[in-house]
Formats: sequence, C-alpha cells, structure tokens
Amino acid sequence: MSETREHIVQVAGNLFLQSNYDGVSIQDITRAAGMTKGALYHHFSGKEQLFEQVAHNLVGSSHIDFSSLPADSLQGFYTALVENTRSHDEGAQEVTPPNAHGINVYNLLWDAVRLLPGFRASMQALNSLEHAAWTKAIQAAIDRGEIRPGLDADKIAKIFTAVPDGVGITSMIKGGPPSNYAEILNLWDALYQSLKL
Repeated sequence: MSETREHIVQVAGNLFLQSNYDGVSIQDITRAAGMTKGALYHHFSGKEQLFEQVAHNLVGSSHIDFSSLPADSLQGFYTALVENTRSHDEGAQEVTPPNAHGINVYNLLWDAVRLLPGFRASMQALNSLEHAAWTKAIQAAIDRGEIRPGLDADKIAKIFTAVPDGVGITSMIKGGPPSNYAEILNLWDALYQSLKL
C-alpha cells in the first residue's frame, strides 16, 4: 500500500471510529487528510471502498494462526492464544487507527457487516476457523484424558469463543479496555478447571 493510500485509510479509520460510516462524508475525509477529492478518488473509487479497506485492516490486524498454537494441552492452547492475541494487538497498532478501542470498534464492524456484502462472509469464515481450532483442541483434550469424557467439544468451543466478546463488551461498558487479557485468561482457567477430571 502506498504511503498516501495508507494515510487516507488511517485518517478515514479515525473518522469512521469517531462517527460511524453514515456520519462521515468524503468531504470530511479529504479535509482531515489534507487532500482534494480528486486525489482521494485516485486511490479509492468512493467511501464504500475506503470503508471496506478500513474494516479489513482492522480485522486482518487481529488474525491468529491457530495451527501455530500448542496442541499437547488445552490449557497450553488457550494460554498461548492469549499471548498470541496480545502480541497481535500490540503489532496491529501500525495498521489500526490509534483510537480503535471500545464500542467504536464493534460499531465499525457492525456497519461493515451491514454495508459490505462480502464482509459478513469473511467474518463468518474467520469465526469458523476459530471455532474449528477450539473444537479440535477440546476434542484432543477429551481423547487424551485431560478433561472429562463425554463432553460435547462443539458446545464447549462455543463457550470458550464467547468469553472474549463478553469480557470486551462488559469491560467497555464499565469504562475499561476492550482487551482485558487477564480477565479472559482467568475465566478460561475457571472453565478449564470445571472440565477437568
């Protein structure tokens, strides 16, 4: 991505996070970016394409390679996932607007799902990959006797994957950071302990 294009995405990302998609005009973006509409249209066909780039950057910056996580222990899997996510979040600051926090991120993602035809499918694909990785890790833990037999790996995976969103939204409502890694790890540990033999 060219330096100018990156600048436009960064500026637009900040504006979309502050106001949402409908609250930002091309004129707002060009004014904040210090450029003409013609210069912006040289890089993007319009506000929707620019918004799509912002949304994909935001999601892409947090993508985790689940195959790189330990497979020999469920506890090792989720502990490494927390550390990996924390590292990704710290590294994502280069491509994520500096005020990408709190409920604004969720609003931006909801706008993307609502407005961009392919975005919902990409989010569903990422969620399916995450769910499959969790299900595999949980089933392996059941098979090796790490946790109780007879558990439904699919349902347990849904509980594990719901924890970060629940923690994030609750933390934001209380005025805290959306990525409360200590709380996520604490809840996962408690769930893990309840599943053990």
